[in-house]
Amino acid sequence: MFSKDNLHHAYFIEGERAAVLADIEAFLEDAFGIVRQGNPDVYYAEYESLGIDESRALQDMQSLRPLAGDRKIFIVAAGSITSEAQNSLLKVFEEPTAGTHFFVISSSQRVLLPTLRSRMVVVSHPSALANEASAAARRFASLGPKDRLAAVAPLIESKDKAKAEDFLRALVAELVGREGDGSIAANAAAIKEILSLIRYLKDRSPSLKLILERAALLNLA
Repeated sequence: MFSKDNLHHAYFIEGERAAVLADIEAFLEDAFGIVRQGNPDVYYAEYESLGIDESRALQDMQSLRPLAGDRKIFIVAAGSITSEAQNSLLKVFEEPTAGTHFFVISSSQRVLLPTLRSRMVVVSHPSALANEASAAARRFASLGPKDRLAAVAPLIESKDKAKAEDFLRALVAELVGREGDGSIAANAAAIKEILSLIRYLKDRSPSLKLILERAALLNLA
């Protein structure tokens, strides 16, 4: 996943947060003897949404010299990253301070703007299973409204917009791909509504609870 001899300055790793973090920590220790815990040159933070203030703080911190070694490591886990934050990080991720490496963790690379994506190495961790959202969508579509509300509760609790978008897109694919003549027509209204909900996810401060609960209450044929 990473190369000791050719370590890039900025990685975006899509996958399950705990699993990705464990692999990053193992790599840093094996490759460079760097341990995250208690290390002043390793910064780790989790954000529901990484915004402009957080991105400016990262810019300031990365400009400082290492305190204990010759490398500075930034590991940032984020459910989403605002457009403003990504634009402010463009120069930092293109030309960071020497010896500085960023590892950004999120459940899906959908959160990235093309401009920022071009300045990073995007890695899909094994925990980012493409069929996970599809399986969840298939099960969800087979349930009644009450059980659907219970099914989306953990996703609402996670506050992960990227994962919610993957789920909704998988739900559209499930409804479109159902067998039987007229299945698309029967679900046309629901498909249109889900596509609208996906667009709402792109708003500055969308309510994941309202969006997913609305999806749970749709009439699915």
